[in-house]
Amino acid sequence: MAEAFEEGTPGMTAKDFIPVRADLPNAVRLAVIGAISGGLSWLLIDASDSGGLKFDLEGYGVMVLPIAVYPGLVFGLLVGSYLRLRTGISWLRAIGYVLAAGLAYFAAFHVAFYILNSISDDGGQTLAYVVGGVPAGLVGSLLLGLATKYLLRARARLAMGLPVAVGTVSGALLVLGNFADRWGFLAFFVLWQAAYGASLAPLLRARSV
Repeated sequence: MAEAFEEGTPGMTAKDFIPVRADLPNAVRLAVIGAISGGLSWLLIDASDSGGLKFDLEGYGVMVLPIAVYPGLVFGLLVGSYLRLRTGISWLRAIGYVLAAGLAYFAAFHVAFYILNSISDDGGQTLAYVVGGVPAGLVGSLLLGLATKYLLRARARLAMGLPVAVGTVSGALLVLGNFADRWGFLAFFVLWQAAYGASLAPLLRARSV
């Protein structure tokens, strides 16, 4: 099946792919996996406050914190495992996806953090979360999309089209973190990762044979 993802496959036409509506089952599965990833990520972050999972390293403007690390790695592990199962990529590429997801989210976190901290709180904190979340979503989804293109040997329009659009728009969900504190961030991670996960479904279109 992996050959179906080769960008340069000779003779490939639109007829080689199943209809877009057939992406729905994979979209649902990936959304569920993404939601589980988001919930597990926040569980690890929350548990790190009182357990042995806490770490705090800062220097040169870079922050290595549970909230900056766990979501990306957990998403990469769960979604990467599913992608490997469906595409047949090697374990090395699957591990690469985990690392790419971790780095992409790490970058997105820093974008959001510095934008939020650069906007003064004049009663517009809600808007600040949106302003910070959207570019963060763009940076994270763009970086992971670039990595996905090469790791899964996917066409650029599949790896960086819908996923980047959804990742960017869903970044606005960061506004949920401005409400209900813990539960707001839980909702953010669950919904954001579920939405982005679902957007990866076109990557799994199999060639009709």
